[in-house]
Parts: sequence; C-alpha cells; structure tokens
Amino acid sequence: MRGSQRIVEDNYVDIDYIQFSQSTLLRTATSIAGYISWIVILPLALLARLSDFMFLTGSQVVALIPFIFGTIMRYEFYRLTLKKCGRNVHIGFGTVFTYRDIEIGDNVLIGMYNTIHHCNFGSYVLIADGCRFLSGSRYHNFLKTDTPIALQGGQLKRIRVANDVWIGADCVVMDSIGKGSVLGAGSVVTKPIEEYAIAVGNPAKKIKSRKA
Repeated sequence: MRGSQRIVEDNYVDIDYIQFSQSTLLRTATSIAGYISWIVILPLALLARLSDFMFLTGSQVVALIPFIFGTIMRYEFYRLTLKKCGRNVHIGFGTVFTYRDIEIGDNVLIGMYNTIHHCNFGSYVLIADGCRFLSGSRYHNFLKTDTPIALQGGQLKRIRVANDVWIGADCVVMDSIGKGSVLGAGSVVTKPIEEYAIAVGNPAKKIKSRKA
C-alpha cells in the first residue's frame, strides 16, 4: 500500500493499494522476474501436478519464501498448478492452499498465514491475514456414540467468495460469500452471506447492506 502521509494515532489516513495500480514498468519488471523464477518454480510445479500430496508439499515450500521474491514465485507456482489463477494475484507469506482444484479471479490480494481448502475466489477480492477457508462445516460426522468420530467420515463442499469482497483478519469461512460483501475481522461464516452485506460475529450475521 502507499500512503500520502505518516500513519498516526487516533486518525485515519488515506492510502492506495499499489497492487492494483501498478505502472507499466513495474508490471513488466514483475513479469520478467516471474519467468526467471521458473528455473526453480517449474520443476516444483511439475512435481506438484502429480498428486494433491505433492501439491500441498509445494504449497508449503513456496509459502515460506520471503519478501517480493516470495510474492512473485508464489504467483508463478499457483499459475502453473491451480485450476485457474488470474492476473495480478498477490499471495502473502505463510499462506497455504491444500488442493489444486481451486479457481482465483483477477486482481486478488490474499494476506499472510491464510489456509485455503476447497474454495473458489472471484475478482477484486481482498483477504486479510490469518483467515481459514474450509470446505463447509461438516468435516466430521459425530452422531454415532459407539464409533470413534475419526472413523465416521464426513462431508465436504466447495464454497465461493464472489467478486468485490473484503474479508477482515482471522475469519473462518465455511460457506459462500456473495458479491460485494464485507466480513468483519474475527467473524465465523456458517451460512451463506448475501450480496452486498456487511456481516460480523460468530456466527456471522448481516448488520447492514452496502446498498441503500
């Protein structure tokens, strides 16, 4: 991000997210650096395409590459391995994708230390740090008391984060989020969030609409 002045106590300062307003020179330099990174990333990506286990291993490796090098190399890795990875996608340090069958749109910013299961993302999605995107809320069946929970199996589903969504820090997302919505920090999504809703809490509930 880029601010016009120093960040101070008690007052908000306007900033811009430079990830979405890059100059032609910066975009070109980033693209060239990306192709150079293929020396390392291409062999890792080819191995990752063999199985979900190898993909998860590769995802954990690229998650730990720091600074701008990591941002570039993570994008190239996921561009070569995910079902879809659009243009101008920034993935922060420590973020891990569990499965290859994931789609990401264009102009997406995913912060640090996120964990992503079966989840598709639209375009212009902003995700803060420390979020968990799970494949629904039924990972483990538990109704039988004569069988260990670990042996009862479970159910998974794919969730979707639609276009133009902002998700605050430390959220747990177990259901889909509609277009244009905002999810407050620390919220837990257990049911679908409607379009243009501002939702907060555990479980997350709509408190306001962005549309009049």
